[in-house]
Amino acid sequence: MSASPTTQGPATQVTQPAPPHLKPGAAQVIRRPQRNPGPILGLLLVLGVLAGILGVAYLIKPAEFKRVVGNLGKRISGETKPAGAELSDLPMNRTFCIAHVDAEHGLAPLYPLQPGRVKQVLVDEGQKVQKDQILFTLDDRIARAQLEEAQAAVAASKAQWDNAKQLETQHREKIAGQQKVVDGKKALADAARRMFENLQSSSIAPTKDQVFSAQMQAEAAQAEVDARKIELDALQKLNPTYQVSQAESDYKAKEAQLKKAQVALDEMVVRAPSEGTVLRLSVQVGETLGPNPRMPAIQFLPLGKQIVRAEVEQEFASAVRVGQKAIIYDDARSRRDSPLAMGKVLSVSNWYSPRRSMVMEPLQYNDIRTLECLIEVDASPANQNPENMLRIGQRVRVELDTRGVAPKAEPAEKSPVKAQPPQTQGASPTPSTKVAGS
Repeated sequence: MSASPTTQGPATQVTQPAPPHLKPGAAQVIRRPQRNPGPILGLLLVLGVLAGILGVAYLIKPAEFKRVVGNLGKRISGETKPAGAELSDLPMNRTFCIAHVDAEHGLAPLYPLQPGRVKQVLVDEGQKVQKDQILFTLDDRIARAQLEEAQAAVAASKAQWDNAKQLETQHREKIAGQQKVVDGKKALADAARRMFENLQSSSIAPTKDQVFSAQMQAEAAQAEVDARKIELDALQKLNPTYQVSQAESDYKAKEAQLKKAQVALDEMVVRAPSEGTVLRLSVQVGETLGPNPRMPAIQFLPLGKQIVRAEVEQEFASAVRVGQKAIIYDDARSRRDSPLAMGKVLSVSNWYSPRRSMVMEPLQYNDIRTLECLIEVDASPANQNPENMLRIGQRVRVELDTRGVAPKAEPAEKSPVKAQPPQTQGASPTPSTKVAGS
């Protein structure tokens, strides 16, 4: 039988049993309010984007990034820079460009003019040589044989020329002898003619045979005279100087071939064109060099000034001037506080050309036009880095000081023409307005 609930009076206090989690000795569970993670994730996203931007800036211009961070640290620590130096470090006062170290007149690749087999190599890479010093020689046996053949041809041609010179004397003598023959035949013809005439006028009547014989002798003698005159005319028309000129031309041609053979023999010995240094040696003893080599036998550096060929992009080329100071850094090292050398702009090209040195890098553009300028390197030891000297062919970055170069003035915008207010009826016209009927 279940107990029915009883109604308690106002003075009666009924104690309800406590919940299980509030009983003495039980573990109490404290429920805390949940927080929204959105602001924290947003802050992390902003920090990640900022870190990405700083990373890209460091990849593009590491030296500039380090300089800015260093200046910011100095400002935070209380170290301030002078106002002038701070303005000079602004990006608008400097121009960076890619360059490479070169000689004043460039390198001289040396090739032998004649193909052949290398016989001797007399220099080493990096060796300094004097002008006309022998670098290497080729096998010259064929060249010497060709020289001897040309010398023999010259001797034979000289003999023919000397023989042709004698033809002029012989020709004059032949003409003189033929003239005497003509004169002798003419005298005989005259004698035969007089004999025939005397026979006809003789008081003693000659026979017909005697007259006919005398007449035939006179005619035969005259015919002989005419024949000798024709031979004389033929000799006089003959020009012996043509054969002499032909022999002389042949002799000169053989002499030219002799000089050519001598030059070919001399080119079997490769000499230094001037005082300088052997940079690279691409031949060895026994190697055969053809008429069209793929690479030069020797890369030669003539003695001269060391320059830097800088390529300024068209966007910044208008700020480059002759005489500007230049700071040269190693492109492989991002330490801006350790320049390799100092210099100044020696000359600026007068035309835009494709980039000379192609660099296959993700952030480097090659399909652009650049303005090449030559930078003269200061040779004084105070302006050079003894730990890392400039070398020919070295890729460097150049910082040009473009302070004081005024920007190009932009054309002033044309102000719009203000429309004149319409004149009211009865108002007096302005001085520039013509009145009808005036």
